[in-house]
Amino acid sequence: MFGPACAATLIVLGDNRLAFWLFLAAICTDLLDGFAARSLGVISPTGKWLDGLADKILTDVIWVALASIGFCPWWLALLIVARDVAVILAWIWALKVGKRWEASALGQTMVAFEGTALCVLLFHGPWIGIHWPTVGTALGTISLVLSLLSVVDYVRVGPLDADDPRWLGDASG
Repeated sequence: MFGPACAATLIVLGDNRLAFWLFLAAICTDLLDGFAARSLGVISPTGKWLDGLADKILTDVIWVALASIGFCPWWLALLIVARDVAVILAWIWALKVGKRWEASALGQTMVAFEGTALCVLLFHGPWIGIHWPTVGTALGTISLVLSLLSVVDYVRVGPLDADDPRWLGDASG
């Protein structure tokens, strides 16, 4: 898994640029496997659940690694990890009662901000005279706010039944 490799590269080797490239590779492979699954029609409930879990593990390990070396504030890393733990617990509850949440546009926007924040924080500058840790912290904070707004939206919409065809990407159901 890329998360522990990125964290080790960052903490043990002290090479934030290599960690940046490893994280970028992880994001790209995640996008490609999702695209391939949709294109080939091989989406499964287990695959969707495991993909989301793997994403959370990847990003949470990186947030903690960044905070541990002072590349991002601890308050931001801890709030994001706590959010992800709450999301995973909600997923487990939903799984037990036969429900699932479909990703929302707001949630996907949050993920884009989070991925960008992590890339910026890993890169860490200097480049073109901009203080990139501040930019990364701002993007991470925006991601956190978007995630809180998406929770409100998920509660408002409610989960789908596990056998609802919309959960597997079939809009005709």
